[in-house]
Amino acid sequence: MSDLRSKLRLSRFPGMSPLMAAIVGFVLGESFTNPEIAEIAVSETEGIVYFRKAGAVGFDGLQSLDDLRENWNRLLDVAGLDPDERHEAVQMFRTKVEKIRGTQV
Repeated sequence: MSDLRSKLRLSRFPGMSPLMAAIVGFVLGESFTNPEIAEIAVSETEGIVYFRKAGAVGFDGLQSLDDLRENWNRLLDVAGLDPDERHEAVQMFRTKVEKIRGTQV
């Protein structure tokens, strides 16, 4: 895990957007932004990802699920992960980015 965290550290990706930095921090269980993301939920039927910042009551951001997956996979592509690290990173993403109950088709 430390190799994975090292390969995904923000200093390696100076052009990363603040939102993507917050997502990486959330998935890794680290605080990379202020405020940080407290929760990410996905509505599969709508293909929308909802973000809740730490300290916020409701969801205040959204993005396309396809875009989020594409951006995560692009990051993994350029991070130089070996197959085991990539598998671990994908599993962490799937665990942290939860589906909203009742939205599955």
